[in-house]
Amino acid sequence: MFQANVALGKKLKVSSWRKTAFGSWRSTQDSQVYCLQTINVESALNFANKNGFSLTHLVAQACARMIEANPEINTLIRFGNFYPRLETSIFFQVALDKKGKDLSGHVIRNIDKLNLKEIRADLSGAANKIKAGDDIHYKKVKKQMNFIPTIMLPSIIDLLGFLLYKLNIWTKLLGTPKDSFGSMMITNIGSLGMQRAYVPLVAYSHCPLILAMGKVYERVGVKNGEPCVEKVMDCCWTLDHRVLDGVVGSKMAKRFEEYFLNLEFEKECSTNT
Repeated sequence: MFQANVALGKKLKVSSWRKTAFGSWRSTQDSQVYCLQTINVESALNFANKNGFSLTHLVAQACARMIEANPEINTLIRFGNFYPRLETSIFFQVALDKKGKDLSGHVIRNIDKLNLKEIRADLSGAANKIKAGDDIHYKKVKKQMNFIPTIMLPSIIDLLGFLLYKLNIWTKLLGTPKDSFGSMMITNIGSLGMQRAYVPLVAYSHCPLILAMGKVYERVGVKNGEPCVEKVMDCCWTLDHRVLDGVVGSKMAKRFEEYFLNLEFEKECSTNT
């Protein structure tokens, strides 16, 4: 009946600095670091529009490649110890209505093993199901939440987090899917018309990283020594400093940007057609 909620490897040996970071901040509420990265998406946008993709699909694959190159990101903290996740999964927040009264989400499992077309099919299919009310997991969780008094929710959420992530125990009786939030989270605030927003990590997700994609806008840049107008997107990162420090943050930002600078989306799409 009981299974592991998250597929984990053996406990990691960590540096004295990592131990100090864990001891300095008690939870994600007080260990959050906010970073802004602006990416030139002109080529990516042209490619996406021409081939029926969205920037979210490309960003999803860029994040998968980023985690692959920096496995330190894919870590779960349990009882003061750090454990590597054996799978790379990304949670995508989905707005159910334009008024913002209802939100849901979807996890793409093993996203590092999927090509762009598979990512598009997975995400699009899930979003359509959720918006149509056909997602059984979402409906079940929402129904349960409606019956719980608001004043009791913090305690119940804390209890679920303890069982699912600290003890790493999962059973269908809990009413939630396994590892509901995966390795990191992505939210597209640009679809709501916002250029940038620094979003908080939520403790119950046990994710060390979240990315808020802003809307695409134009700015004046320089190309070949001449001024030009370029299309860019602000990427707002929120990191759990207990897991990710400046060194890892700089490496992951560099790998993320390389995906767009080197037009990796074109190469990866051509090899899977």
